Amino acid sequence: MNKTNLSVAIALLATSSVSTAADDTSFYGFTPSASVALTTDYMWRGVSQSNNDPAIQGSFDLSHESGLYVGAWGSNVEFGDQNTSMELDVYGGFSRDTDFGGILPFAFTYDLGVLRYEYTASPDSGFTELYFGGAVSPFENFNLSAYWYYGLKIDHTKPGEYTDISADYTLPDSLGGITILAHAGYYNQKNTSVSGDDYWDWKVGIAKDIGGFNFEVAYFDTDNTGGGGVYGGSQSLNDGRVVATISREFGNPHGSAMFSDSFHASASAALTTNYIWRGVSQSNNEPAIQGSFDLSHDSGLYVGVWGSSYEFEDHASMELDLYGGFSRETDFGGVLPFAVTYDLGALRYEYTSASAANFTELYFGASVSPVENLNVSAYWYYGLKIEHTTPGEYTDMALDYTLPESLGSITLLGHAGYYNQKNGGDDYWDWKAGVARDFSIFNLEVAYTDTDDANARNSNGKSLDDGKVVATISTTF
Repeated sequence: MNKTNLSVAIALLATSSVSTAADDTSFYGFTPSASVALTTDYMWRGVSQSNNDPAIQGSFDLSHESGLYVGAWGSNVEFGDQNTSMELDVYGGFSRDTDFGGILPFAFTYDLGVLRYEYTASPDSGFTELYFGGAVSPFENFNLSAYWYYGLKIDHTKPGEYTDISADYTLPDSLGGITILAHAGYYNQKNTSVSGDDYWDWKVGIAKDIGGFNFEVAYFDTDNTGGGGVYGGSQSLNDGRVVATISREFGNPHGSAMFSDSFHASASAALTTNYIWRGVSQSNNEPAIQGSFDLSHDSGLYVGVWGSSYEFEDHASMELDLYGGFSRETDFGGVLPFAVTYDLGALRYEYTSASAANFTELYFGASVSPVENLNVSAYWYYGLKIEHTTPGEYTDMALDYTLPESLGSITLLGHAGYYNQKNGGDDYWDWKAGVARDFSIFNLEVAYTDTDDANARNSNGKSLDDGKVVATISTTF
């Protein structure tokens, strides 16, 4: 996992990343938080975990005022011809600030915990680490941290040790408010017969908050020359490279002088037990991590990007969807007693490691709320005949109704869609029924999804479109 400074971020949850929203989200001493990131390469200890391709990443965390915290972090991954599509890391620990009774002129944040790495479709690759570290800010805008990770000898693997030292300094506003980043780490793998020699890795870069988003550009490198053949074939996975990342954390300021008040930025993160698209699993019935970044204007124009881990047999990495359109509300000059929100745009589907599957759709739709707490929508998608594929058409109809607070404020969900594929596959209906509930900043959904199509199967003959229950946790911020 890309944890160069993740544990530090967790350790500071109660005092920094959610401080601007703590009054609204804390409950019984607990404070939730979330993050989402889109990066051009998932680098972990100097080695690409996405086979030099982009990655979508997200986290969900819960911290207590006592110092205890738990969380989960996910990313799409790609390990050569393995079918692993997603890494899911679960962690928990304890972190507090201390100045050692006034001995130090500044606070020292210590942090200790346990971290479990899990990989979908490749459970034998999972492993566990203990970690201990600390962070200090000896003067304004400067942060320094040091962490030590120790791999437990379970799962039939030998333990490794990793030492992480990181620093960042934010220049004053008069110099642009840019943050300078630096990191160095040493990996004593101890299982060199499997994974390669022990090595150093390092990173230098810059970052800047713009409109509530954090933009980072950094150079990564290692002194390890033996990491190219483990799962990347002849292409090196740990040579020097520049990596760009956009991220957003719940609790960060949502405005910026870079954007006028007429622009609105948002992001989302989701973790689901199965990525279902038009009734068919896109993750081979495995979990998926998903996220989005969006920018809209008061005029009605908007653009965005959405990503998810996916798994198509021998291809497993990331889907990246780019979209843009125009959406406005109207009551047709008072003809209707409620507003109609219409929406039209274009949507581009891109798949790393499976570029032959890329395609483009146009869409048009509308939604209404004829009574309080009821929303009804209908959308039509039309695939463009480019890239030598025959266009398909998809019609989507959905509704949701939120029960009053006296009945738990539970939202009832319903959906039906018809896919006229036109590309040799069978046309079919898909549908979904479920319930959802908001808890602080998180939304939990449990839904049953099914189709009347029985032809989508993986190479093992397992159905990808039969009836199944899917659970999802998500947040928008």
